[in-house]
Amino acid sequence: MTHSHTSGTTRRGLSMSILGLTLAAAALTGCAGHGSNTAQQMTLAQQRMAQIKSATEWEMAEQAHSVGDLDRALEKVENSLGMNPSVAKSHVLRGRILLEQGELEKARISLLRAEVINPDFVDAHYYLAVVNERLAKKDEALARYLRAVELAPDQALYAVAAAELMIDLDRSHDAEAFLADRSGLFAHNAGVRQTRGHLAMIHDDPARAAELFREARLLAPEDTSMLEDLVVAQMELGEFAEAEFGLAQLLRLEGNEDRRDLLRMRARCMLELDRTLEARETLISLTEGEGGDVDLASWLDLGALAYRTNDLTRLRQAGSKIVSISPRRPEGHVYRAIWFRKQGDDRKALEALDAGFRSAEMPVDAFLLRGVIEQEMGMSAAAERSFAAAHEMDPDDERAALLMGLLDQPTGGVASFPVDDE
Repeated sequence: MTHSHTSGTTRRGLSMSILGLTLAAAALTGCAGHGSNTAQQMTLAQQRMAQIKSATEWEMAEQAHSVGDLDRALEKVENSLGMNPSVAKSHVLRGRILLEQGELEKARISLLRAEVINPDFVDAHYYLAVVNERLAKKDEALARYLRAVELAPDQALYAVAAAELMIDLDRSHDAEAFLADRSGLFAHNAGVRQTRGHLAMIHDDPARAAELFREARLLAPEDTSMLEDLVVAQMELGEFAEAEFGLAQLLRLEGNEDRRDLLRMRARCMLELDRTLEARETLISLTEGEGGDVDLASWLDLGALAYRTNDLTRLRQAGSKIVSISPRRPEGHVYRAIWFRKQGDDRKALEALDAGFRSAEMPVDAFLLRGVIEQEMGMSAAAERSFAAAHEMDPDDERAALLMGLLDQPTGGVASFPVDDE
């Protein structure tokens, strides 16, 4: 009995030990399972929190970028990427910021990372095109623009960018066909019409260009570039009154008051409209004001006006300034020669012309003027060579033939060259 009791006791003890071990094991297993779940939940929570923080930083970066605070924008977007580097739009925003800061290679790398993350992200392709265009990799840029068009065919911005780059690559007919294929899709888009207007100007059709610019302006009345383009087309058409009216509107806009290009264009319109005094005042103001010393276009216009109005003081000033700024331009040399001739100094006039023939591509009028002066100085053979050269340059110009014929007349009356008219 004792043995039996002892054995029962032992069995009960063993059973209790096994039960204890089993419970302990179960407890340990339960604790292990709870710890693993808790760790996973904590990891997920941390990831979600990082995503939220990353998104917040991205929004702050975008806001800073929109107001032009590029340094803060870059700081914030890099914070965002530090928390979540797998977001394509964050790399694109970083690339755009770097692009505006002039860091083209860094911008390109950032945009390429965005493409790796999302190969079909249209913004990555568009801004890679912009970067490549600035890096003078125009063929690669065009391929990127066309990819953007493929991904977002209803976005006119990408189509216009592609067409404008085709124009820059001297593929204007391809650009025209490209936009014509999308004319239905972009029938009411101002940018597309404006670009087609540029193409019409390139193809020497200012009337069509003016029509397209007018339509573009109706579609985007707040975009002043449409009016500027229209003014240029009107000047090509000889519609100087309409162009002058448009220029007056542009010059009244804030920030445009001192734009030299607009003022110069308006002066040209005034000349064509016989408003000579107003044109003269404008051109003198441009040449005497800040930047006037190097404003070649304004000096050229002032010289032409002085020649037309026989303003010898301004003619001499314009001639000297043009030669100083751009000795390869023929106008300065011709104006100086005319001024010396008006002073009765034919030798100096010839010297001025000779300087032009050495450094510039001189026009027919310069050869004719030289021939007239040479004849007056008794240099008949030289005069004949000058007139012959003028005739060879432009066989349809009857003046050279007329002056050559006058050489045979005993009076030698060839002094009535157009520049002598008062």
